[in-house]
Amino acid sequence: MKARFNRGARRAQTGSVAVEAAIILPVLILFLAVPLFMARIFWYYSVAEKAAHDGARFMSQATRMEIQDSTGGAEPAVAALAKAIVNAELDEIRPGLVGVTPSVLCDGLICGGLSIPSTVRVAVQIRVRDDIFGFVTAPLFGEDGLLLTADVTVRYAGN
Repeated sequence: MKARFNRGARRAQTGSVAVEAAIILPVLILFLAVPLFMARIFWYYSVAEKAAHDGARFMSQATRMEIQDSTGGAEPAVAALAKAIVNAELDEIRPGLVGVTPSVLCDGLICGGLSIPSTVRVAVQIRVRDDIFGFVTAPLFGEDGLLLTADVTVRYAGN
């Protein structure tokens, strides 16, 4: 004997998947907010670290004449060029940044061109704010965003 199915019971469940998805989707988005922001932070830090490394490497290979080429205690042109290299490499992530501050130091002081340094240091500070899921990540990382500092120190190997 064949069992008869009631078609009325089957129609009562139409739309139940949409209701379940409407309940679960916001929860899944909240769970994904922090990992997505952390992935962006790691990406931005790696770009800043690479930019600082390239700027420090450029400064360490500058000649003595380029290091000592300054007028009136101003920053030598090679230090300004190292900052320009750092800024050019940070253009990849600049739309997502709140602020960028690169600094070039010779023996822990601002490169003034008065002496030949033994070490060259390039530091890059960037501030990252979450524009997409800010309402979720702001209590964790602050309203102003997260400050990341990439710092590279290299021995001066100039000629």
